[in-house]
Formats: sequence, structure tokens, C-alpha cells
Amino acid sequence: MRLSKESLAELRKKLSRGSARQIRVRLMDKGIRFSQQYISNCLNPDHPDYNPIIIEEAIKLGEEEATQMYELHHRIKLLNNSI
Repeated sequence: MRLSKESLAELRKKLSRGSARQIRVRLMDKGIRFSQQYISNCLNPDHPDYNPIIIEEAIKLGEEEATQMYELHHRIKLLNNSI
């Protein structure tokens, strides 16, 4: 299975700066070791590396970050409504 460059570029946009380091730590917690450079290469649409383990962890991280941002926005709205 291959991802299109466009799909990988969209995933990369949704991740925060420093996400390769976060992904590396998350994978190390699971006993999987990859270098930060390799992870970054796997998330680069112009690089030929492709690793489904890294892509899956990047998607999970992106989903978690999106949920956190949604919750923060919701809490800010609640705060604004109470003032």
C-alpha cells in the first residue's frame, strides 16, 4: 500500500512542529526504535521512504492534537460566554 504525495502532505500539515520527535518517543515507549531523521523522511512527501508503523502513529498523534485543539476552543467559548 502506498500513500499519495497529496495525502502525506495533508498529514504533515496537520502535525505540529516537532512531531517527529514526539512520534519517536511514542514508538520508543512501544519498544520500536527509529531515528528522528528516518521518521521525518517517512513524513516527507518528496522522500521515497514509507513505513506504515510511522504513518499510523503520525495519524494517531494528529487526531489527538485535533481533539485537544477542539477542546481548547470549546473551553474558551465557555469562558467567553460566562464573562
